[in-house]
Amino acid sequence: MNLKNKRVLVTGASSGIGQAVAIAFAERGATVLINYRSNKKGAEETLKAVEKHSTGRTYKADLMKDADIAKMFRAIKKDVGGVDILVNNAGDAGYGSLFDQKTWQYQYESILMTTVRTTRGFLKLKSGSQRRIVNITSFYGNLPTANPDLFAYSVMKGALNTFTATLAKSLGKKVLVNAVAPGWTWTPAWNGTSKAEKRAHEKATVIGRFIEPKEIAQAAVALAENDAITGQVLVVDGGAGLVRMP
Repeated sequence: MNLKNKRVLVTGASSGIGQAVAIAFAERGATVLINYRSNKKGAEETLKAVEKHSTGRTYKADLMKDADIAKMFRAIKKDVGGVDILVNNAGDAGYGSLFDQKTWQYQYESILMTTVRTTRGFLKLKSGSQRRIVNITSFYGNLPTANPDLFAYSVMKGALNTFTATLAKSLGKKVLVNAVAPGWTWTPAWNGTSKAEKRAHEKATVIGRFIEPKEIAQAAVALAENDAITGQVLVVDGGAGLVRMP
């Protein structure tokens, strides 16, 4: 797929991986639709970066609310007519054990159901003959690297991997569906990390460093451009999965 002039909706695009993904698509000439929940300043910064290469718009919506999602897609339809590519990136990580019911419920809503709800809205919005979905999951959703400290988060990211494969089978050649599973990626969520903890994570990778958000974005763009890949989860973890396996 040639991304020039394609309409790309990136959720959670006000910072970190989502921001990098938005910019990477803009560099390919795509029209970028920037979703954010509350970080308006960050969304505006993303838009400024996008407009250096292409065009874009911002859309405020809490993806845990059906009404917000419906409103966002109505606005998108009015503004640009539709969406060709959906990048499901939004979602917060929460620490909690097997018995932490509050965290389970929140991770279910913020990780899994935000993606499900937004995907439904995307599919209902008929537009274009070539369409793509790229889900941002996590290497914590993979069996060897699941993290018991982020129990519910790991499980929900694993569910997104299965959602990706199942949706790809369901939609066939009409919409190609893939995912990127990042490893430790240096985003604002890591601010405040001690030097010792940072170094410990770096040592637990083959490449000896954190991944940069733009490297995850490059993977997302590559999946969107490819016409023969669907139902796959591309792991970008710097070899951490190799180091962590027994």
